[in-house]
Amino acid sequence: MPKVHAGGDFLCPAYMRFAVADTIQLQLGKIALEEAMHMPETVDFCRNQAILGRGDAFAEQMLDIHGERLEIMTKHNVEFFVLSLASPGPQGRCNKEDAEGLASRANDYMAKEVAKNPKHFAGFASLSMHDPVQAAGELRRAVQELGLKGAILNDYQSAGPSGEQMLMYDQPKYDPFWSAVQDMDVPVYIHPRIPARLVDTWKVPHVKTDLWDEREWLMVAALQFGQDVQRHILGMCVNGVFDRFPSLKIIIGHLGEMIPAHLWRVDHWMIRHHKHRGLPMKNPIRYYFQKNIWLTTSGHFSTPDLMNAVTAVGADHIMFSIDHPFEDIEEAAMWWDTLQINPVDKVNMGRNNAIKLLKLDLPLMGVEAVMDGLSRQL
Repeated sequence: MPKVHAGGDFLCPAYMRFAVADTIQLQLGKIALEEAMHMPETVDFCRNQAILGRGDAFAEQMLDIHGERLEIMTKHNVEFFVLSLASPGPQGRCNKEDAEGLASRANDYMAKEVAKNPKHFAGFASLSMHDPVQAAGELRRAVQELGLKGAILNDYQSAGPSGEQMLMYDQPKYDPFWSAVQDMDVPVYIHPRIPARLVDTWKVPHVKTDLWDEREWLMVAALQFGQDVQRHILGMCVNGVFDRFPSLKIIIGHLGEMIPAHLWRVDHWMIRHHKHRGLPMKNPIRYYFQKNIWLTTSGHFSTPDLMNAVTAVGADHIMFSIDHPFEDIEEAAMWWDTLQINPVDKVNMGRNNAIKLLKLDLPLMGVEAVMDGLSRQL
């Protein structure tokens, strides 16, 4: 039996083993769109997220955009990064004015940085979600005046006098925001957030104690990130957000936060047990994943899991990403460049889907060019 490795490529079906030993030549550069950065006023927070003893180095990685980051991107044929302020951003600020001020400053900083090298960088806007109308206005400013490509929301918004509330965006209160997003025709990336315990705003002690204290190793990316974003995205589905705003475009990372493998069961339960009880959503959840929701490969470089996601939602709704600097550009690029998969799907997921969704000023690679490159390798 072949030796198992992280990508699991040996499981790729024989009919998909194309002569693509050097598929990097079949496409223009890869595009990645869950790529974190900090600005000077927020960078101290990330030192606590780093491996012990590497806080300063990690902070430097977060601040660096045009130096080593770009050098490594170029070395591994990653042409373009869509940057975003690292989680939790404004979602970690329970004070409304504080969160709104941070979002505004972060968007100004982001626009200034990407303007230094628009051939290789764009940015997502940060938003405070305390007030949906204010959030819509800041997004409009960020997109129409600053040129940012959409927004990133780091899961729920901390709120309340002591940060004890968690505001979720699947309720009608947020319809003015989603209406504005739809009108502007830009995507919103729903990203996990650092557990509130780590930013000194955990104000639900029984939740922390009962769920996580004795299984802290499952916090963050191992389980907690996926669980939290699942709840938010599926809540938007079942509560009818995509029915009220049918052109809404949402992105989630980490190959769908474990949802693609669970879609059948969720839909089965909804139809069997909840449809007759006034379930707000009008379509199966799989429908929204194939129409309104895009996935990225950020931080999830597994070939079997990618193939499952392709089967579940379609290659036209999947995009390459890295999750740098939490993940290594080298590892993600090596996995992707040696991935044995339909070369047209590979170019679309690696480049074209992001260009179309974010309206990036970059050339698409057509099917003819892909097949011509393939024929020259045979």
